[in-house]
Amino acid sequence: MRIHFVGISGVSMQALADAAAARGHIVTGSDNTLCGHDPKNVESADLVVYTCAVPPTNCELCRAKELKIPTIERAVYLGELAATYGKVIAIAGCHGKSTTTAMTGAAFGGHSPTVHVGVAGGSTVGSDRFFITEACEYKSNFLHLKPDIGVVLNVGYDHPDYYRTEEQLINAYRQFCAKSKTVIVNGDDKACLSLCGNPITFGTGEKCDYRAVEIKSENGYRSFRLVGKRQAYVRLSVAGEHNVYNALAAIAAADSCGVKLNDALPRIAKFTGIARRFERKGIAFNKSVFTDYAHHPDEISATIKTAKEIFPSVAVVFQPHTYTRTKSLMDDFAEALSGADTVILAPIFSARENPIAGVTSHALCRKIVEKKEKAYCFDTFAEIVEHTKAVRESAVIFMGAGDIAAAADLFIKADKDLPSI
Repeated sequence: MRIHFVGISGVSMQALADAAAARGHIVTGSDNTLCGHDPKNVESADLVVYTCAVPPTNCELCRAKELKIPTIERAVYLGELAATYGKVIAIAGCHGKSTTTAMTGAAFGGHSPTVHVGVAGGSTVGSDRFFITEACEYKSNFLHLKPDIGVVLNVGYDHPDYYRTEEQLINAYRQFCAKSKTVIVNGDDKACLSLCGNPITFGTGEKCDYRAVEIKSENGYRSFRLVGKRQAYVRLSVAGEHNVYNALAAIAAADSCGVKLNDALPRIAKFTGIARRFERKGIAFNKSVFTDYAHHPDEISATIKTAKEIFPSVAVVFQPHTYTRTKSLMDDFAEALSGADTVILAPIFSARENPIAGVTSHALCRKIVEKKEKAYCFDTFAEIVEHTKAVRESAVIFMGAGDIAAAADLFIKADKDLPSI
């Protein structure tokens, strides 16, 4: 087939295009960041795949419909593509999907899996035996998948613009589990345990099938003894307690697919993470600089906790992501961010949303100030960079799911541009 991807510069779209090309399809694509959009781009296509960020008024979509060329949204196409592989391993959860998907891909590395991750540089095109994918709960997108192995890392309320209540979100996860032939869940998460009957479990609890005991930490990096269905020693090269759970999920998925642990565990030990997940960018103004994708209070708390295991003091530059999430979880954001020694807020990244009256970074800053003194809010990256130069913390994390990583780049550049003495 000749498949045209509208919005091909998106990380997931590019990965899907690469996978389609590897399966013998002729692939074309367009994006505003490339050559723009033109109705002529679709005229020879057999199928048009589009991302949800593309409006229905897009000229290429309109032309495809005029010509009666089938069009399909990205999440639907992901499900159809996945179904052409031997086994589908889908990693779901409100937090940790990308890292665990990439780590699972590493565990399966000896079998040349195809891996789909929504992070730049995280996806790989391999054989058609295993398809390992991130399974996103937003708009119930993961229900387009029919996994052989469905993994749920955790369940916590998010996406209030789509799920009006936490129960609606949990029901979506129940449907995801019902579509999965084998279900693996976090046995320490009560919500996960409620999703289906008799799942395979991982965690630290005594009843977990894949259990971590004797957990040790050295500069934030964990090692532990695996007990339960399998016994082994596990060492990690990614920091943070949460990565113990991510590793257990990857191990359980690999073992359930017949991947030998003496092959998977050395590969997991060499896994060093993915972009914008507590990613070290360098040193500027005598501070270690990191970027992190955390945009939910649970993720923020986990990242700050990890950083404080390594550094004596931590500053966080946070960019809230979407107005609805900020409004619904305002108190939780204030509580999570208060774990940092200094908090600097950027304006809310609106993404797909319109502003909501009274929901601003300044309002969030006031809540944080009620808990601690060192919280500040600025309206531009330039102001943020200037203020961050003077903070005394030994590490600074530029955090959020929007474009806050650009502020980290500006911060590092500002240090490099200083005249030599």
